[in-house]
Amino acid sequence: MKRYLYFIFIPFLICSCNKEEFEPPFNNQEFYQNHEAANWTRDTAKEHLQGKWELVYIYCCGFGESNNWSAIDDGYFELQFEGDSVKVFRNNALDQTQYWKFDESFETSFDLETEDPISNTFGTMYFSEDYMLFNGSPSDGSDNYFQKVE
Repeated sequence: MKRYLYFIFIPFLICSCNKEEFEPPFNNQEFYQNHEAANWTRDTAKEHLQGKWELVYIYCCGFGESNNWSAIDDGYFELQFEGDSVKVFRNNALDQTQYWKFDESFETSFDLETEDPISNTFGTMYFSEDYMLFNGSPSDGSDNYFQKVE
């Protein structure tokens, strides 16, 4: 009887392990290489941030049970940088406005510092053309990928 159960469950296991489900939408090695090649400074990074950024992908919890990529619906979460302020939009509605700056603790990395925490902005920022990554995974958070839309 046990043998028959194995034959019933094996096809389900094989089908549930579809390799395409685990392919990331970004090649992170290229993402980091593009960031390094651009030789960002605080001034050039601040200038590049100006405008609206839409959250497009989240990679969650590499060590947890939900180790996966998620595409995000249009308008779900956006950041709009205007000088030293950042507006946060949730579901196309303004949620909050705060002043921001780069954390001065690390000279060569960019970490967003605001008075109150803003979700999806935890970790070091990296840029690759019109994409931005908040890399939260080194401290067991999620990686949040934004695309510049304006």
